[in-house]
Amino acid sequence: MMAWVEEGRLAVYGVGEVGVYLARGGQLASLGVFAKGELKIGDVFILTTNRLVSEIGMEQIKEVLLKQDNPGEILAPLVHTKEETSGIAGIIGVVRPEIKIKLRREYPRKINLWVGAGLLLLLIVMIGVGMVRRVRVNEERGYLDLENSIKAKMSEVQSDRELNPELARQLLTQSQREVETYLKTEIKEKYRLKAMGLMRSIKTTDEQVFKINNTQVTTVLELSVLAEGLTSTNMRSDGKGNLIFLDGNQAQIVSMNLVDRSKAVVALDDKDKLVWVGSGDGKVFGLGSTGVVEADWKKKETKQVIEADEFWKDPVIIETFAGNIYVFDKVQSEIWKYPTLGETFGGRRRWLAAGITPDLSNVVDMKVAGDVWLLTSTGKLLRYSRGAPVAFNMEGFPYQGEDKILADPVATYVTDSVVYILERGAGRIVVVGLEGKYQTQYVNSEFARASDLVVLDGRGYVLVDNAVKEFGL
Repeated sequence: MMAWVEEGRLAVYGVGEVGVYLARGGQLASLGVFAKGELKIGDVFILTTNRLVSEIGMEQIKEVLLKQDNPGEILAPLVHTKEETSGIAGIIGVVRPEIKIKLRREYPRKINLWVGAGLLLLLIVMIGVGMVRRVRVNEERGYLDLENSIKAKMSEVQSDRELNPELARQLLTQSQREVETYLKTEIKEKYRLKAMGLMRSIKTTDEQVFKINNTQVTTVLELSVLAEGLTSTNMRSDGKGNLIFLDGNQAQIVSMNLVDRSKAVVALDDKDKLVWVGSGDGKVFGLGSTGVVEADWKKKETKQVIEADEFWKDPVIIETFAGNIYVFDKVQSEIWKYPTLGETFGGRRRWLAAGITPDLSNVVDMKVAGDVWLLTSTGKLLRYSRGAPVAFNMEGFPYQGEDKILADPVATYVTDSVVYILERGAGRIVVVGLEGKYQTQYVNSEFARASDLVVLDGRGYVLVDNAVKEFGL
């Protein structure tokens, strides 16, 4: 639109969604987009886009033009109250009397002031509109870029989870960091809320893709309540519905029935000095430097069933399977097998096959279930069969770091179909199949303080801060 004033006459030419309005004598008239005519003192005219009229309203524009001395100062704030100001613009002209100004040399000069020629409003509105619009566009673009980036990564996570779980984990971590960085910037509340929604979607995707169960744990019993002064970090199952605890300080082995919470206690001789208990088929055995003892619950005493010999250096773990006893010697990196002979046991045999001499000095837990499973402090789960190592890779496992190792693993439990791993450094219990394929995980902050794990009848039991706690599977 173009408009000019010459010798008191106004000429207007416009194309598109624009309009010209003239306020005179208490009335407001539309001049169209092609108009010429004489102006009178007191006339007020506005050249405007249709968007300004639709947003402010013709009645309000009329009232401002007819009744206000400085209509531009009134309309400009009204424009800035609108959330979306793109396409809003206008020029206001006010016709005022001539003003004579006498200069220093007394030479009279007439200055025809065309006050309110709209430049002030044009400057305020157009520059303001541009700045506000630019800020709004940049804010929206910033969020949309974030949203598109997160959506693309989540789509890739869903498609690559089975083939490349490590990449899926990296993408989830990158997405979380992107949102966290965005939230630290100065953004409007609506974009902050949207970003928080993206963070929730990342967490949901993580839980779905990696089958995360945010499980609840409940306290079954405090060990000090079960038996006065009882403290233990070692918990086993006897296969008959009882949990077994070794109390080295009080020199006793304590059994607790999970159904009625009844207990049985066997006192230990000073010479026993047990370091571990193993159990199975209703029998409980204790391992010490002098050999292996069996707990007799009726007589509340122990009896020696295996004598230590010169090959024992540092026996630290005892396990039973099919009536046989297996003793892990940490210094020797050996597993000694003592076959059952009914009520007694045969002589020591080296379980590892001939020529197999691994370094097992980092083993922290052992389970025997046909094959032997060894958990190491270096974050590995090893599988041995018939005395020899078996290639075992945890397929699709969501490791916490880039080193592909377990985070502070302390205990494992093996069933007929799966292996449970207490990963204390990650505050979780992960489940893999016997061939290593990842299945699911149970997460709870209390798992970060647990020392042992047992699984029975669809329930998990952990030993946390001298208390037995359970969770559903």
